[in-house]
Amino acid sequence: MTTLDPQPSGVGYNIFVLLHIICAVGGFGALIYRGWVLDLARRRGEAVSAGVLAVYGQVSQVGEVLIYGLVIFGIAAIAVSGDHTLFRKPWVISALVVFVAMLGVLHGLVRPAERRYRAAMLELAQAPAMAPPQRPPQMAEMDRLYRRVGAGMGVFNILLLGALYLMVFQP
Repeated sequence: MTTLDPQPSGVGYNIFVLLHIICAVGGFGALIYRGWVLDLARRRGEAVSAGVLAVYGQVSQVGEVLIYGLVIFGIAAIAVSGDHTLFRKPWVISALVVFVAMLGVLHGLVRPAERRYRAAMLELAQAPAMAPPQRPPQMAEMDRLYRRVGAGMGVFNILLLGALYLMVFQP
């Protein structure tokens, strides 16, 4: 916005912006450590780690719901602002496109890989021990899934930085 653009205001607008920010902090806060938690669980390599990953998966689901709230409250803030030209601003449209891309990465790449990783970890815990240098087939699959989650969260975090840039600087 330039200094000539009026700043949206009003109680409804402020409430929706506050809810938008709360959802952003809670939602992204719950998701941002996904790759790190997987890395810690991988290093431990115990069946207990599968339980930790399952619990973190539930926390992440709450974070995902908050991210949906983020976009809903952001759109609501624009709607009650009285300035409906904001819906045509390039930064708003770009932010929505980035948001859809983030959801695509999260639901299409990261979550399925995490679910399969947890399942493979449980299978590995129940598999009979193998003498070195043999490696259970679950290990190769877990390595592949680990890289997929890491790459997916890397892309997700880069998209998040892009969304933050759009929200703060409104180019």
